[in-house]
Amino acid sequence: MYSLQKKFTHCAVLSTLIFTMTGSWAMADTLSDAITQGQVHLDFRPRYEFMSQAGKKDAHAFTVQTLLGLNSKPIAGFSANLQFINVAGIINQYNSLRNNKTNYSVIPDPDESNINQAYLQYAGIKGWQLRAGRQEINLDDERFVGAVGFRQTPQTFDAVSITGKPLEDLTLYGAYIWRIKNILNENVPSQTILSEISWSPSALLHAQAFAYWYGNQAHSAIPGAAACFLAGNARVCNSQTLGVRVGGTIPLSPALKLPYDLSYARQLPYDGGSAAIHASYYHLGAGLAIPEASVHVNYMVMGTNREGSYGFQTPLATKHAFNGWAEVFLTTPSQGLRSLYITAAGNIMEIQLMAIYYDFRADHGGAHYGHELDLSVTRGFSRHWSAGVQFADYRRNAYGVNTEGAWVFVDAKF
Repeated sequence: MYSLQKKFTHCAVLSTLIFTMTGSWAMADTLSDAITQGQVHLDFRPRYEFMSQAGKKDAHAFTVQTLLGLNSKPIAGFSANLQFINVAGIINQYNSLRNNKTNYSVIPDPDESNINQAYLQYAGIKGWQLRAGRQEINLDDERFVGAVGFRQTPQTFDAVSITGKPLEDLTLYGAYIWRIKNILNENVPSQTILSEISWSPSALLHAQAFAYWYGNQAHSAIPGAAACFLAGNARVCNSQTLGVRVGGTIPLSPALKLPYDLSYARQLPYDGGSAAIHASYYHLGAGLAIPEASVHVNYMVMGTNREGSYGFQTPLATKHAFNGWAEVFLTTPSQGLRSLYITAAGNIMEIQLMAIYYDFRADHGGAHYGHELDLSVTRGFSRHWSAGVQFADYRRNAYGVNTEGAWVFVDAKF
């Protein structure tokens, strides 16, 4: 009997080992399949940039951005995403804000090698997506939150985010951000919360309510962190922003459409932010569009408080896309900013043309800051290759300095 029990025990142990090893091999095969059957992405963007700012030496930068990413094959709804970035400076006659070349005009594209994105994702429930790790976040038109894709180093966030569609025309979004990797490759510790609810019953109407709480947790100032022209510690610019937005496109005829956009937001102090943070934002926009051309007129106000000591800020926005490509107004002036701008765009022989004219004034006191003209010519040659030339010219009246910028770039995506 003892011998039989002993043999049975040996068989049980051996079976357990076989099943364990088989399970481990199966898991290893599954993980191997997730990697080998995933997708590899390569983005390559060489760019020459010229910048001339009154009082500084003209800047010349030739930089190359390379992004290499791997998206694993989903397993039971889970997937992993990893993306490396390298920004190499070939011509370095410019002030990157990190290279101490302060006698040159500013082009904030420092050399970098880093992990741009690295997150786990779960999408096993229909209509829902959960991400945890370093990720790009682009909300709506990126007016308040974006990856700053124009710069060679994008802005990414160490965060947990969730997107859901409980109903076909209803979308929910939420995120908690504990660190921001900004365009200067600096890590800004953060306690930031993002939330949105969007309702889109048709192309005629897109309604949205949003709330953002921006909280810089650094112990000392970080050059690339959001600023607001208030004196104090690193938290002095921390703010909460609550707002609504309504937009859509109205068809006037089979070929003619009228896009419109109405937005309002209020900004108050948060997490140690200054008591001076009391400002409003609103935007009114409308236009006419046919298949090959469009014209839009926009009026945007980034308001100020009663004293004119704090202007409405968008610390997480893709700021280059707003208030002029010369980037004079990346930080809203203390007396606020009123922007009246007209955008004309069209396609001719597969070439995309765009011109934007801005008139800038103070919200408090109404001083005429200046005006700007931006021009763009781009063309896609295939689904992988595109190229473009862009130009910006800001003429000062009562704010900033005369600034000219030009860009020539090639964009390749594989």
